[in-house]
Amino acid sequence: MKISKSSIIVAAAVLIIIAGFAALLLISENGDRADYNGYQFVNENGLWQTEWEREGQIYVLDFRHHPEEVESIPITGQTDIRFQLEPVYITIDPSGEQPDQKYLALAAIDLARKLTEPFEREVQAACTRNETEACETRPIVTCENTNSTVIYLKSAEQTKIELLGNCAVIQGNGESIVMAAEKAIYQWLGIMD
Repeated sequence: MKISKSSIIVAAAVLIIIAGFAALLLISENGDRADYNGYQFVNENGLWQTEWEREGQIYVLDFRHHPEEVESIPITGQTDIRFQLEPVYITIDPSGEQPDQKYLALAAIDLARKLTEPFEREVQAACTRNETEACETRPIVTCENTNSTVIYLKSAEQTKIELLGNCAVIQGNGESIVMAAEKAIYQWLGIMD
């Protein structure tokens, strides 16, 4: 059986293409995994997942940002014993700009999910003042008017976390407030120092 020169070229081209796809798959798989501070993160459908253990219970937690993406967000101050009191109020200023409201809501949801499980904290949504229909039925909570735990999500140009006794002020605008909230969670989980 005689094999033509063009058949050999086509077969070689097909093998090269297959090898290229295999190499891309390996690179892609390696790019979707990353270790950080002893935790293995896997990117699944755009979310970074890791396992975290508390009292023998394993939790699979998902994050929108890998820890390396939020490392540069500064944290100042410290919390005190009141930061452990129930309930945890996640409070926002209802008069913020509309485009930032969806990011504030996303940050609040992410915080509430992580505080409820695995931390088993009672979480309540609150407002800093009663100016909107959504705040009519919510507690009005600021860092100053309660001794319970307060997480104040604040729309601001500068992205940072400020710890003030019983209160954590997490601020930023747009996606940066979501990133700051995730940095706080990483800290509280002990994933980041």
